[in-house]
Amino acid sequence: MMQNVHTMFGDQLGRAARPFLMCGALLLSWQLAVEAADIVVRKGGGRVGGTAVSTKSGMMVKPQAGDEVTIPLAELQSVEWDSMPASFKIASGDLAAGRFDKAIEALSKLKSDGKFPSDNVKKEIGYTLARAKGLLAQTQPSKVDDAIKELKGIQASDPDFYQFFPSVILLADLLVNKGSFDEAAKVLESFEGVTDSSLKLQGRSYVGRVLLAQGKIPQAVTAFDEVISASGDDQTLAPRKLDAMVGKAKAAIQQNKYAEALPLLDDVMLNMTEASAATGAECKLLQGNCLQALNKPMEAVLAYLYVDLNYPNESGARAEALYHLAGLWRVIQHPDRGLEARARLEADYPASPWAKKLSGS
Repeated sequence: MMQNVHTMFGDQLGRAARPFLMCGALLLSWQLAVEAADIVVRKGGGRVGGTAVSTKSGMMVKPQAGDEVTIPLAELQSVEWDSMPASFKIASGDLAAGRFDKAIEALSKLKSDGKFPSDNVKKEIGYTLARAKGLLAQTQPSKVDDAIKELKGIQASDPDFYQFFPSVILLADLLVNKGSFDEAAKVLESFEGVTDSSLKLQGRSYVGRVLLAQGKIPQAVTAFDEVISASGDDQTLAPRKLDAMVGKAKAAIQQNKYAEALPLLDDVMLNMTEASAATGAECKLLQGNCLQALNKPMEAVLAYLYVDLNYPNESGARAEALYHLAGLWRVIQHPDRGLEARARLEADYPASPWAKKLSGS
């Protein structure tokens, strides 16, 4: 009898609770729907959630409450699109860690599967794959043509995306490395119509780099000086000016004016919090080159070692630093460390020009 009472009471309680459980489930699904959003991460770590709209010059985010937020490209760290596949996040981690082959394999699979939850996710995968191929090509010349094709393809199909201009810079770098200077200059014309001051200065600075690669040193220095002397106190201009200072120092080095280059490079290192990793790695590498030319092997070793230890993902700069370390360690009576640097160069960048130069091939 008592068991029947408990059973009846349990059934009644279950029927009474069912509406509340259904209501709870609806509230949970509504909460999840509200929380599902794109997340834009600013440099420095600030995050803005909502519906994001990408443009060439940055992002516009409409939060779930409040006014629309505009984030310029120069302040943008990354974007986490709603419903981004977990495998993309893993591939991005591999890319950030310099595991380019592994990232390319995963991203190529995502692209070929064609199962994109949104158009933004499709574009993000496409641009990230092109970037991965471009970065790999910087240390593997045999991959350059494929990377150039990938970059041109995604730029043509999806030009109004926040990764467009960074991909233009990478494409120009690859074209310069290939010796296609006129084409690189043509690619950089994309910056001419922009109104964003930071982007405009970035484009001008890279024009200077193309001129420098062609041996047109006076014209290159003029371009760098225009960027360095540009007016405005916008904090997004600082990284562009530092990059131009590195370019100007490189011009001085090409003329064997090492004592003139070093103060410029020192100024850049004093303001490293405002510079990109690529600028920092190149700056320290050029310091090493200057010090080596001035017959200061110990100081040069310290500069190259700084690149090796602090910029593991800047593959081009790190490969060159390891090449120099392989020889300089012997000069300062540490041949064992020279052998270690050589082994790491051959293991990490076996197809790079620096590994081939070291082996004499």
